[in-house]
Amino acid sequence: MRGSSAIVLLLIAASTFGAQVALVPTEKAPAAAVDPRQWLADMSEAFNTLSYDGVFSYFSGSDLASLRIVHMMVDGEQRERLIHQNGAPREIVRRGEEVVCILMPGDDLLTLESNLLAGPFARAFVRRYDEISEFYSLTFYGEDRIAGRSAVRLAVTPLDQDRFGYRLWLDRETRLLLKSELIDGEGQPLEIFQFSSLIIGDAVDAASLEPVGERETPHITNMSLDSQPAIPVAETVRWNAGWLPVGFTLAGSNVRKTMSDEKSINTLMFSDGLAAFSVFIEDMPPAGAASVVTRSGATVAVTHLTPGPGDKQHLVTLVGELPTATALRIASSIRFQ
Repeated sequence: MRGSSAIVLLLIAASTFGAQVALVPTEKAPAAAVDPRQWLADMSEAFNTLSYDGVFSYFSGSDLASLRIVHMMVDGEQRERLIHQNGAPREIVRRGEEVVCILMPGDDLLTLESNLLAGPFARAFVRRYDEISEFYSLTFYGEDRIAGRSAVRLAVTPLDQDRFGYRLWLDRETRLLLKSELIDGEGQPLEIFQFSSLIIGDAVDAASLEPVGERETPHITNMSLDSQPAIPVAETVRWNAGWLPVGFTLAGSNVRKTMSDEKSINTLMFSDGLAAFSVFIEDMPPAGAASVVTRSGATVAVTHLTPGPGDKQHLVTLVGELPTATALRIASSIRFQ
């Protein structure tokens, strides 16, 4: 599993793919809008176009992080700065399509840079909730107050046991996402994102987009050489899933080779329009492997052994935000065509 760890970290945040939304009527919808789909569309627009400067917390599993996000549109270009508030000094600065990571030399995160863009902000705040499929219901469920601002609450509820649900708190004035919870089938939160302070609009200072402070030769890069993704190769993936939850479809696939040992890794990516997971298939590692299940918050990682070409054992690794039983059933159904 170690050989594919960088690939798993990089692709765990693969983009979700859209579908239609199913509505569940409610008598408690805010007077400002009777269609929750419009609130989700406005939320996505607010994320991309508003100026905001806020501190948020992110909890997943046993990890609790505090970060600051500054976002503005400057001359038609999105500018963004994400600053870790605790631990080693770390920042992610975005200028349009260019993203650079600023880290202190010796930072342990240097070995995991491929996971930076899949961190708490990308996963919790930028999910495409406006593209949820007909396998979820969407309802308003009251109002609340987050970071001193009036919020409208929405519930995204799965219609089966094979995916998680979400609770969303949207700013009543701007419809920016103020808080989100990813919840299991019992309604218990597995992941929580929440602003604790927030400035929106003209009060945001453009100077806050620039890194400041003294640092000892900061390391600026998009990806370290040792943790670059595997190289795509012109091969057809000949693996598929024998079982998938209704609504999940193949969103992408490729065959890649690791830079270190030229080992091929078959990758399958699936989505239902909101939830997503990736499957990685590789030759049995020289040291062997076993079936393992680990979970951190909403993310489960499952390994499973299955025969491939020539009846040689292959290691299947599934990573995504799924209930454990669902992930196990999918992983055990992976077969070579």
